Amino acid sequence: MSELDCDVVVIGAGLAGAAASSICSEHGLSTVVLEARDRTGGRGFTRRFKDREDQLEFGGSWIAPWHDRIRHYADKTQITLRPTHPVDEHRRHDGKALRSGMPAADLALQAVKEHALLYKAGKPSPWKAPLTLNQYLDHIAASPEARMHVLAWWTISGNGDPDRISAGEFLSSCAYGDGAPESMMTALRHTLVPGVGMLAERMIASSSARLELNAPVSAVNQDAKGVSVTCVNGKTVKARAAICAIPLNALRPVAFTPALSARKREAAAVGHGGRSLKLWLKVVGVSPGILASGGPGGLRWLFSERLSADGATLIVGFALADGTLDPNDRASVAASLARFFPEAKLIAWDWHDWLGDPYAKGTWVALPADATWIGDPEVWGREGRIAFATSDFAEVSAGWFEGAIRSGEAAALTILKALCA
Repeated sequence: MSELDCDVVVIGAGLAGAAASSICSEHGLSTVVLEARDRTGGRGFTRRFKDREDQLEFGGSWIAPWHDRIRHYADKTQITLRPTHPVDEHRRHDGKALRSGMPAADLALQAVKEHALLYKAGKPSPWKAPLTLNQYLDHIAASPEARMHVLAWWTISGNGDPDRISAGEFLSSCAYGDGAPESMMTALRHTLVPGVGMLAERMIASSSARLELNAPVSAVNQDAKGVSVTCVNGKTVKARAAICAIPLNALRPVAFTPALSARKREAAAVGHGGRSLKLWLKVVGVSPGILASGGPGGLRWLFSERLSADGATLIVGFALADGTLDPNDRASVAASLARFFPEAKLIAWDWHDWLGDPYAKGTWVALPADATWIGDPEVWGREGRIAFATSDFAEVSAGWFEGAIRSGEAAALTILKALCA
């Protein structure tokens, strides 16, 4: 068993861990970053499409105009921001046929806009208890087409079981724009080149922290003198303090001694419900800039984002993990594509299974309607010499990479204050 001594050990090399290591190193603390995977980036996963030339984001990707901390680190590490292609055409499937444009703003969709703007203004909703998305759609008497429209945009917002996840996840995303679901595009302004994974790698490298890959953590012990972190491979890191920067759903396998607070243990046991599927499709016959949404299942939200290196078009698509799409089956993927792009020829597709990924066990945070408290930053405050960071319970921009960075920075500052006390 080997031992490494440092001031702070950071568990997780996603953007939360990268930001934490940056702050610690800036303040002169020796830092070790332990990452379970063979790469940095966490739920930001940049890799080649089907081992071809195109580098794509198989995890999160978009950067909103107001995400200033991730822009700060991108500029610092020479990562380029690529503007999202303008939407030149809208298509929707109403369950029966492919139509042009977004659906007319009926009473239900007008209610969505009204309620999203209430959220944006910081005003309470007209209902008392939190509603699941399906309860909310019943509440506003949504028509079948309005439901399809909402569920399409749900795949990039609430992204979980509509019978479990809070409708607030959807309304808060509508509030990025004018309150209409399609105004979520206001937030999808940029992506990163060469990618999120490279941003995390460069942040850690520039921080002078020592990065240890292939080092999943099995146990974290603390006492009055410090923290001891044990990896599955037997390596032990002893530090004055630790920052746990792994996703909420991946916390349960880690044994903490003494045990975490009851509230944290309960939150980890409940877990969040982010369960969206993200696919990249390479096609011919389609121009970039087409946004398509709706339909009865399968891929419900697609955007022809840009041309690939070989001149084909890259379409990013989202579906719910509800059994209506088999992301491993060509016929299932092709049928979803044809519903919105009948002119397209499918060349290839690719995806990453975030639900089966043992170090994620889900996509971005989606809070259950009956347990929204699990994402409360106050629940995840420092315990002794251990601070916690992830976009899942970030105080600002939860669910985004911006939230991960801000959460990591905040955790590092909390540890700095504790060590200096």
